[in-house]
Amino acid sequence: MQPNAAFLPLLLVLLLAFLVPPLLSRVRWLPGIVGEILAGLVIGRSGLNLVSPDVTLDFLAEVGLAFLMFLAGLEIDFSLIFPSGPGRRRVKPFLVASLSFAATVTAAGFLSLALVRRGWADDPWMLALILSTTSLGIVLPVLKERNLSGGAFGQAVLLAALLADFLTMFLITVYVALRSSGLSLDILLVGLLFVSALVAYRFGVVRGRRRRARHGLLGELAAAASQTRVHAAVALLMAFIILSNFLGTEMILGAFLAGAVLSLLNRAGYEPTRHRLEGIGFGFFIPLFFITVGIRFNLPALVGNRQTLALAGIFLAAAFLIKIVPSLLFRFVVGWRETFAAGFLMSARLSLIIAAAGIGLRLGIIDDAANAAFILVAAVTSTLSPLAFNTLLPPGEKKGHRMISICGVNSMGLQVARDLRAELERVVFLESDPTETAHAREAGFEVLEGPSPTEQLRSLDRDAVRAIMVLTSDDALNLDISRQAAALGFKRVIALVNRPAGIQEFRAAGVMPFSPTLHQTALLAVLARNPELYTLLTSPKEGPHTREIIVGNPLVAGRLIRDLGIAGDLLILSVVRNGQALVPSGNTRVEAGDMLTVLGGLAELHKLADNFE
Repeated sequence: MQPNAAFLPLLLVLLLAFLVPPLLSRVRWLPGIVGEILAGLVIGRSGLNLVSPDVTLDFLAEVGLAFLMFLAGLEIDFSLIFPSGPGRRRVKPFLVASLSFAATVTAAGFLSLALVRRGWADDPWMLALILSTTSLGIVLPVLKERNLSGGAFGQAVLLAALLADFLTMFLITVYVALRSSGLSLDILLVGLLFVSALVAYRFGVVRGRRRRARHGLLGELAAAASQTRVHAAVALLMAFIILSNFLGTEMILGAFLAGAVLSLLNRAGYEPTRHRLEGIGFGFFIPLFFITVGIRFNLPALVGNRQTLALAGIFLAAAFLIKIVPSLLFRFVVGWRETFAAGFLMSARLSLIIAAAGIGLRLGIIDDAANAAFILVAAVTSTLSPLAFNTLLPPGEKKGHRMISICGVNSMGLQVARDLRAELERVVFLESDPTETAHAREAGFEVLEGPSPTEQLRSLDRDAVRAIMVLTSDDALNLDISRQAAALGFKRVIALVNRPAGIQEFRAAGVMPFSPTLHQTALLAVLARNPELYTLLTSPKEGPHTREIIVGNPLVAGRLIRDLGIAGDLLILSVVRNGQALVPSGNTRVEAGDMLTVLGGLAELHKLADNFE
């Protein structure tokens, strides 16, 4: 073969990776990854046989799998497992998720034993672990798209998906080690991966603190610093892959732990690099992996005899049953409709089941037909599970902007609500007293009723709330509600403090306190130094307004302000990044997670927020 000819298969695969997304853009119910597998099937051994895996393609596909596991680890929100702040009120979702996973593994184990006794499988333990997987990469986007990731329901589902991803990966690694070398000291080498992850995390935290102590984050150096973090992240991934191979453990666990370490470091104050890493992974390496899976797909082995087809049907039915039945435990957190919706969403499998099946095929634990059956299960469940979830929980009316929730139907609360409504904000009162509820509704406001503030807060979608304002006349009640809101993960909680002596308790709870006695003098001093600020704050409805916008759109992140096409009547006053304010200019590069303070007209501000957030 000529040297250039060796790149022809790679060129064809990359061409497919480029063409599949636009071709499937109108088929919204079909995941793009499934389309990539189907495209690989067309040109592979079961289709036109135009491409056969070679050394180059195999290597890049292996890197794609590593990147996929790395990004899965990066998706972990450790605040779900180790909640911080007073109250720590996420024990119930964590308990339900843990019991659900245990029930899933148990059900998969009994099914696998039954298949082995009938002679349809050889290894019940590996089969059970493969069937117990789920896809956090599908669960998380579906919940975020529906603004369900913040409440008790979303937390329980996310935790169950996280446990299924992580624990099955860990158990598969341990089982493969046991099968390869038996019960020996070599099994302890798996623990060295976790020790290495802890060391890497502590090193990153210390280095980050020293860097911040040495100099602040300068806007002009933001792009270079971000690129450096991308280089460090990729180096971390490769280091864990090499360490996994050296220790004789599965590469997917090492890649997953590398992503988990980076997720922890992001919590420790590092600027997010997720969007650039996703661009590298999903823009190049990961499509190569899935198209290669399709190229290797052995369709004749799957449809060659009735027993194999029957086994594929059993795997598919089991994939749903062993998730839906254990999900009945979610009834302790949510209603029946949400319970069954969670079961169907948890049934989605994709990357991990394909990776696990590939490990089983490589070790001779499963045959080619079973591997093809598992790929079929991944394609079908990743397509049907989100559809079933959205059918059981149809999307409600889409709100243009996130709400502001107010606890306290009193003169102050109603006046604040009127001012916010004049700014085109959606305001929802949280109230349990029927008289106060009627008062708020007479004023034209939405009211979320409930037996207690705790239940009302838990019923809110965390991602759909911009701020919680606690404005009752009782400081003790305000402190209790504020602590509950902070413990549930609401990022902005503002509380009225009538007694200035207690203001430190609110600050210790992570709450923004407002004391009329203390803060009115500070506000008067600011107005004395900046008299035009009074005009800005009390401007008429048609006058200029300010709004804080958090950058979340990956098409905006990483671009210079001058290239964003911001209307001429809008002005970015400040950029806050990692708690530090930057003075913006046209050459300032905005990053994901930046908070922009923008001045301009209401309509233009709302349009900009819709685009940037």
